[in-house]
Amino acid sequence: MGERALITGADGFLGGHLAAHLRGQGVEVLGLGLRSPREAAWKDCRFEVCDVLDREAVFRRVSEFRPGYVFHLAAQSSVRRSWEEPWPTYEVALRGQGNVIDAVREVGLDAVVHVACSAEEYGRVEEGELPLAEEHPLRPASPYALSKAIQELHALFCHRAYGTRVVVTRAFNIIGPGQSPDFVASDFARQIAEAEVGRREPVIRVGNLEARRDFSDVRELAGVFWLLVRKGTPGEIYNVCSGRDRSVKEVLDILLSLGRIPIEVEVDPGKLRRADIPALRGDNRKLREATGWSPAIPLERTLEDLLEWWRAELAAEG
Repeated sequence: MGERALITGADGFLGGHLAAHLRGQGVEVLGLGLRSPREAAWKDCRFEVCDVLDREAVFRRVSEFRPGYVFHLAAQSSVRRSWEEPWPTYEVALRGQGNVIDAVREVGLDAVVHVACSAEEYGRVEEGELPLAEEHPLRPASPYALSKAIQELHALFCHRAYGTRVVVTRAFNIIGPGQSPDFVASDFARQIAEAEVGRREPVIRVGNLEARRDFSDVRELAGVFWLLVRKGTPGEIYNVCSGRDRSVKEVLDILLSLGRIPIEVEVDPGKLRRADIPALRGDNRKLREATGWSPAIPLERTLEDLLEWWRAELAAEG
């Protein structure tokens, strides 16, 4: 029997990219999510509708499929929405993850469980503290960030208490084709694509453009996660990042330069986050030493592909 991987939250942004990468490596994939995805990436993979909060359903699928690797991606992933719905965000983080890890342990699998956390856990940092290494203190500045810190603590507890082979990642800002417009680069790209086809006036509405973030292409992260479950050390945390920060204004300028029509920029107060973090830049040394990985896709290509994806989405809608 070949290698098998279970992906929770498989209907989300990263799930389809990860499934496609794993299939390319000859891995049999089962995805679990709240709704059936339409991505072509799933054509050679199994997908089943399953809520990680449904303990019985999670146990049944883990017992039947018996994966050697579990990629736990299921989460409420929007910082903005976490302010509006903090308790559901915490519930899926802790109870959902508890169901997944308990299933692996109680079924008796020696699987590696990858827990996908976030650099948002670092919270507000000063310029002099950058780049952020894994040892840096966590200061969550949103319910979403707190939920990820809870997941991380729970995963490491399970490793110490039960010997569960967990590998935790703190991903910095992930962008690329297929991303929800809840996130800044995809929001910009969608507005530009809509303006090009006359669905909105040629004005792009933005929030804080001065924030600086460490961006990585989602397609590269899929490969990183696969490397880490095989080469990472159980019980360890790894930053997943490029090691370079770019301003949101730079992202916007690149996208505007790729646009087909002139577009004006206006600040929308509704897009300004409470407790926004001025800058995030990660230290990826630990990841590089464990896997040999280094980023290869330039930001410009990622943004071009993201904009093209939105153009295709709007064309498909008619």
